[in-house]
Amino acid sequence: MKPDTPDMARRNIGIDILRGLSILSVILLHLNIRVPFKETFIGEALPKIWYSFIFWNGYYGVCIFFVISGFLITTSALNKWGSLPEINTKAFYGMRFARIIPLLSLLLIVLSFLHLQGASGFVINEERTSLGRAVLAALGFHINWLEIKVGYLPGNWDVLWSLSIEETFYLFFPLLCLLVKTERQFIAIVAIFLLISPYARTSLYPGNELGDKNHLAYLDAIAMGCVAAIISKRDGLPQKAIPWLTVLGWIFLLMVVFFKRIVYQAGLSSIGLNVSLLAIGTALVLIGMQHRMKQGRQRNHVAFRWLAVIGRNSYEIYLTHMFVVILLVRSFKAWEGGGEWIWGLYLGGILLSALLGEAIARWFSNPMNRYLRKRFASNTASTSAV
Repeated sequence: MKPDTPDMARRNIGIDILRGLSILSVILLHLNIRVPFKETFIGEALPKIWYSFIFWNGYYGVCIFFVISGFLITTSALNKWGSLPEINTKAFYGMRFARIIPLLSLLLIVLSFLHLQGASGFVINEERTSLGRAVLAALGFHINWLEIKVGYLPGNWDVLWSLSIEETFYLFFPLLCLLVKTERQFIAIVAIFLLISPYARTSLYPGNELGDKNHLAYLDAIAMGCVAAIISKRDGLPQKAIPWLTVLGWIFLLMVVFFKRIVYQAGLSSIGLNVSLLAIGTALVLIGMQHRMKQGRQRNHVAFRWLAVIGRNSYEIYLTHMFVVILLVRSFKAWEGGGEWIWGLYLGGILLSALLGEAIARWFSNPMNRYLRKRFASNTASTSAV
């Protein structure tokens, strides 16, 4: 969800804003599930299509994250090694470890402590599975499979399903890069996921509510991000066509997240093509954003800077925002709040989630990322010298 270099000077502000919108949609979804915004005056007055667009798009926000992740990781690999077949597997795994594992490990320590203390909202139902099994699934990137088998885990554990899918893909990513001789072959192979993933989302676990969380279900979204990165890096599209393709991308993206009923009635959701359409649309939008950045045409508008900030910290916010949601909602219900006070709950949830994510990124994730990468680089250099 983040670029490999936390202090990277030249950032794509458009991608940061898109990530900010995506993590915002996740926070709003998790708040709305627990305290519906429709209980406010504006919530009641909002047309259903707008209410759904604002408060029920967290799932699609995660799907957009998958595309962005594939785009950023592939772009980083191309920048470092020039081409995918030249990727340094050891260095790639080292960078992923430095970025993902420190915060994930800290999260699991905190969640384990809360479970053992019997904290409400954080206790795993041991009739379904054990704490040790959940920790193993989280570290082994198959907590999504565990939920398919035993049902939902508490909210802070549940969000790890997408991380399991994403990081499993990156376990095989460098191996695939080494197997292919050209980037065109890489594109041809990952394009197969456009056929596999829709089936995996809809038919691999029939009758299981959580069946669409399996490892194959969103590889098409990550793959589209990888393909978009290759096209952007190699300038593989006519320059005059990029603005038109960007518009087409926004049409696809908004069609899925805004006109859900039309997409559903067209039968796309039932066969899993709603996410595929969203992934293709997002990939086209990313190509357009990267093109604008290369041309120096991006503008850091003041009105969107807050979205860019939470977008930069999207990994930290995603993994920790449920602490804020659970504790705020519990306090709100204990206080017996309702009506227009729900505004305060939502604004507080967004603000505190953003502040928590910023604090963790500044004082833990980014320093640990830098430290581990320096240690890894030093050990690699020492090994090479021997």
